[in-house]
Amino acid sequence: MPDRTVWLFAALNLMQASVIGAIARYVPSRSPVINGVLWGAAALMLAAAAAVVIRKPWARGVAAIACIIHGAVGLGFAALVIASASYLYGIYGGHGRALGGIALAIAAMVLIVFWLVPAHELAFLRRQGRSA
Repeated sequence: MPDRTVWLFAALNLMQASVIGAIARYVPSRSPVINGVLWGAAALMLAAAAAVVIRKPWARGVAAIACIIHGAVGLGFAALVIASASYLYGIYGGHGRALGGIALAIAAMVLIVFWLVPAHELAFLRRQGRSA
């Protein structure tokens, strides 16, 4: 059973990297820094996919660090979206409140996209480390 779970997390990491890479490819930012961070986050998840499959203690550490950094990147993006939501809410009156609400929903989606797979993988890696 653990073998199936390892391959499941490897596949989820590949899917996560594809989703984040698709954001950078098909909905690019005007800032090359933001695009670079997105490509870097996608590369981190590719590294985590490879590290999960290797199943060595150092590889488990690499996967855990990649997941933590990926989650921090998601937190940073959500903070940027929330900051722009507060700006919209304060400046544009009724329309700003509506746009701010939409931006808060987008921030929640960003957190889900960036945290869902890495958080579950960190829990799996912790359990795997205890049993080893």
